[in-house]
Amino acid sequence: MLVRVKFFAGLREFLPAGETPHSAEFEDGTTVADVFRTFGVPLGKPRIILVNGRHAGPDQVLSDNDLLAVFPPVAGG
Repeated sequence: MLVRVKFFAGLREFLPAGETPHSAEFEDGTTVADVFRTFGVPLGKPRIILVNGRHAGPDQVLSDNDLLAVFPPVAGG
């Protein structure tokens, strides 16, 4: 299945340079955590995870043509 992956801010370093979002093929039943492992993202690093614009967790199973957007911790006041 095809999943589009978009990492923001410091997490971009884990994706290949070039296209945004990055499209990658995964097996059926792949979870968000599986995608993180594939790209070498430490599981504790992402703070906001969205699948097709809706909040998701690492155990969320992805479907064909999903858009996974991931944000690192943010600081501000």
